[in-house]
Amino acid sequence: MMAAVAATARSLYGFSRGTQALMSTAQPLVAALVALPEPSAERLGLLMAFAVTALPAGFGFHDLLDLRLDRPRFRHLRSHEGFDLDTAGARHPVAQGLLPLASGVLWTAGLGLAALVLSVALGWVCTALFAAALLLGAAYSRLATVTPYKTLLLGAAVSLWGCTGWFAVGADIDPPRLALLAVWLAAWEIGGRNLPNDLADTEEDARLGIATVAVVHGRSACAAWSCAALAVAAAAGAALMAVAFPVTGAIGLGAAVLAGCLLVAAGLRLVRRPDPATAQAVFNVTSLHPVLVLAGVLTAHALSGA
Repeated sequence: MMAAVAATARSLYGFSRGTQALMSTAQPLVAALVALPEPSAERLGLLMAFAVTALPAGFGFHDLLDLRLDRPRFRHLRSHEGFDLDTAGARHPVAQGLLPLASGVLWTAGLGLAALVLSVALGWVCTALFAAALLLGAAYSRLATVTPYKTLLLGAAVSLWGCTGWFAVGADIDPPRLALLAVWLAAWEIGGRNLPNDLADTEEDARLGIATVAVVHGRSACAAWSCAALAVAAAAGAALMAVAFPVTGAIGLGAAVLAGCLLVAAGLRLVRRPDPATAQAVFNVTSLHPVLVLAGVLTAHALSGA
């Protein structure tokens, strides 16, 4: 019985992209901490509770929408092997038959309802941003076989998701900082997660007729686009911390610059070797980017309050 429970837990963790979901909580937290010098602990706690319910629900929702493509995916898996942050637990467990469809639906619906209630508690803007991010994610899934430029929708979805942190703490609208925050997150998602992940899955996606940049334009073009987007993310992240310098200080700025350099280095590595194994390694590294930035901002806040 314990083995069955453990297997279900692993499947649910993989279904909700547990590792990726946990790391993605950094995005709205960074937004909250650059928005206000001293956000209230109560609002930050509520934001964290919202994040840890909304993110697994969002990843699960995306997996359910992609079932029509993921089920045949496992008939012809990619040939390369390697550690993949995105598949910790199990890769597409509903599509593999490791997790019943009903369990996936109930899990996603329960977490989604909790996230909705918490978003309402944070304010209507957070609810609207959460809903818009889910709709953009749904549009991305529906366009899987239609256009490679759907990556822009996913960038916008992640950007909106991150901005919930800004409005969750009740900060005033600051167009320059909000714009930099949005560009940073969108460019990072496109160049650091979506395009490298698509390049790693080129073999599978080509067989399934999925239109990605790597399938339509080739691996070299995909790597170049990824590197360009990562350079934009690095520049926008550093600029955001510079504009927010009174809040984040030299430590926050230094962390953003260092994290940005790692992004650019990863992008250049992919350009030099635009193969699936390198793309997977780049994806794993660049996924950590917002966490590194958050660590710098938290350190800056801790020292300023010391």
